[in-house]
Amino acid sequence: MVGAAWKQDNRGKGIYVDHEATTGEEEERECYVEDKSQGNWAELPDLVIERIFSYLNNEKRYYSSLVCRRWYQAFHLPYVWSTFVLEDRVLSRRRFNYHLGWQYTLDHYRAQIFLYKTAKNIRTLIFAPMLNFFNLFEVMNMLSQFSERYPGSLDNIHTLKFTFNCDMAFRTENAIYGTGGQLLQALKKLMSFLPGLTSLELTNLLLDSSEALYLLDDVCYTRCLNLHSLTLINCTKVPCRLLHPGAFLRLHSLRISPQTLSPDLLWLIGCTKLQHLHVIQNAYTESCYSIDSKAWTELNQKNPALKVHLKSTGKTKREIIWQERAPVSSILYNSRYSKVTMPSILTVVDLYRNRLKVYGHLGLPRFHTSNSFQHRIDMALITLVRECPNLHTLVNSFHLDGFLYEWTFVLNI
Repeated sequence: MVGAAWKQDNRGKGIYVDHEATTGEEEERECYVEDKSQGNWAELPDLVIERIFSYLNNEKRYYSSLVCRRWYQAFHLPYVWSTFVLEDRVLSRRRFNYHLGWQYTLDHYRAQIFLYKTAKNIRTLIFAPMLNFFNLFEVMNMLSQFSERYPGSLDNIHTLKFTFNCDMAFRTENAIYGTGGQLLQALKKLMSFLPGLTSLELTNLLLDSSEALYLLDDVCYTRCLNLHSLTLINCTKVPCRLLHPGAFLRLHSLRISPQTLSPDLLWLIGCTKLQHLHVIQNAYTESCYSIDSKAWTELNQKNPALKVHLKSTGKTKREIIWQERAPVSSILYNSRYSKVTMPSILTVVDLYRNRLKVYGHLGLPRFHTSNSFQHRIDMALITLVRECPNLHTLVNSFHLDGFLYEWTFVLNI
């Protein structure tokens, strides 16, 4: 028996019929030769093919699994799903809504099967900015319920990255929305079911002060000795004194917005083994004041190995909030709207002359500078190099003489 099929008899009933292959079909199978002109991609080792699959997004992984049986098996290898990125259309299907038309909603059946097969392989869980808040809420609740039903299924997750899509306004509006309420409760519940968490990143939550004060209570209580990396960028809309980062005694790297810094937090950080403090600003960062210089002086005495990094990212046009007497080691502008100006360079030289090691403007600017030598940035950069003896890296990108010259100048001193 080579093959079989279902057929209908005269009465309309189904009959299971076996059929033998013809002589011509057998000869074709014997004479078949695999075409290897494109290379033996199906014979790649597991370590290589799962590494390649790990760089693909969920959609491309699925289409790659349809190429051959070997790649279908590679689709289920553990390392392929070590990083799982949740987006709007992941684990969803189209449904018609009488008010909104066709919408992508969470497919609970597919999501349950996926978690049952790959939950133990996930090491890094990433929530990308999503437009459908209902799907986001449902996924976080499903993960929490799955962990309750199958204890230990999410214990291997060591990194959680959550970015909230706070810019939901149209182009004609100027409104920024923040999370809170049931979404915040679902996020806090999910974090409580991740006992192996060592790296946590929360971006653009834009909470009220009353909600932000209790954001990391459960995490501080259960993982004050396990967390090594913490990122809190724009957790609040207005300046708010958060003390949670100072409760993690083994924290190595802290990325935080300037509106959540306070003298009390710096005092707590001085009692830890923190090595790198990144103060990051973006377009959603509210204006605030710098920390008192006495607090930075006390921090230097308690933790002399600490290095502070000031960074500006996104489409912001604001200047970096300078922290007087802070042990600043690097200053980076990752914004196309930031300019190198002589007043800014003089401020850097005056405040961080002896400790500054890296200064750079990343990305091509969205503006044109004057062709006159007096108005160019050459003298400002030369002044920076002369006055900062420990500076070893200088990065800059700019347009030259009205033409688009895209190059980056790196100076190793």
